[in-house]
Amino acid sequence: MYRIRIAAVLLISIGAFVCQTPGLYAFTFYALSETGKELWLEMMKNGQLIASIYAYIVNDYGAAGNAAILHLDVGDRVYLKARDNRDQTLYGQEHQIYTTVTGELLYADNKIDAVNTHGAVGFSAVMTVNASISDGSTVIYNNVITNVGHPYDTTSGTFTAPLEGTYVFHFHALSHVDKEAWLELFHNDQYVVASYGYVKGYYADSGNSVVLHLKKWDTVKVKARSGSDVRLYGNYDEFYTTFCGALLAPSIHGVGSSHNTLQEVAFSVGLTHNESSAIGPNIVFDRVFTNVGRGFNVNTGVFTASVGGIYAFHFHALTQQGQEIWAELYHNFIYVNSLYAHSPGNYGSGGNSAVLELIAGDTVYLDINHHNSFLFGDRNDIYSTFTGYLFAPNIVSSPTVEGSLIG
Repeated sequence: MYRIRIAAVLLISIGAFVCQTPGLYAFTFYALSETGKELWLEMMKNGQLIASIYAYIVNDYGAAGNAAILHLDVGDRVYLKARDNRDQTLYGQEHQIYTTVTGELLYADNKIDAVNTHGAVGFSAVMTVNASISDGSTVIYNNVITNVGHPYDTTSGTFTAPLEGTYVFHFHALSHVDKEAWLELFHNDQYVVASYGYVKGYYADSGNSVVLHLKKWDTVKVKARSGSDVRLYGNYDEFYTTFCGALLAPSIHGVGSSHNTLQEVAFSVGLTHNESSAIGPNIVFDRVFTNVGRGFNVNTGVFTASVGGIYAFHFHALTQQGQEIWAELYHNFIYVNSLYAHSPGNYGSGGNSAVLELIAGDTVYLDINHHNSFLFGDRNDIYSTFTGYLFAPNIVSSPTVEGSLIG
């Protein structure tokens, strides 16, 4: 069952999301295969391939995810499908939810904004060719699906912020067989976060997400890990290696607007040390990238909503070598969904997302207390992250944004 929230409307069905409000949307999808089974899913827009995920581990569960930023018009359809002519089995139980799809309207085309005169900013780019990178250079995503505001340059592989504000970024990759997918995201020349994937004898998925405050003309790019032989898989009809991002909120400097700074809420944090379920129930992230509104408590690992509305959350983790991760997202004390990762004898990566309606005072956190989990982290190797942001505050005067799912 897929759950998609667009602004304040929850729509549940099996089928396709059909756009009723034109604008810039963000989508993520994740899945976990049954042990020893293959997963191979594709996100489509009106029959056009947008992004793919693939995972397979012999005698183990395989995890994969991807993301896209899309501009949609009225009637556009976004949906997931299984790869044609491939048998696959996805894992799921009532309190073990790994296979998810989320969508959110970031910016409506008809939005009137006195401050953000630039309008929407967002891009989504994919790699359609194989790449072998051993010198730590920038990954070039050669096929642009979305480039609203023209912030992404396919020649350099660089995103350049056209205005100051808070931005969200996602990057994902699939390695070649028995090769590493080891990528790092940079803000200007500063390392931020990384993703890693390796499965002995098979393809490996990796990915991560982050929210950053950027000044005008700041750059963001993805590089291969320096000193490693990174082999990324790409094909004309298989889009696993992707990079996307969008403006969440422009910065306001002394100008009145509907973008009330009290209603901008966003956080993004990472783990710079090893952690396990023996230490405590919650993952306590110690590297803060963004904490607009100060809703995230670094001492407890808990986010508390100061403003009611619709929030998006993204979480990723990397296991310690030969270990497993089993992390669960909770809204107050209610289970939402999970990530699982394990790569026999190696480091395993996993992730997931959720869109939740919160009221002021609600809490959201990641719990690893119920299962043996071992997370990897280092001050210069940040793979385990937790990100969230408000994209639709509860304002009585705001119009309701609608969408529909059909089956």
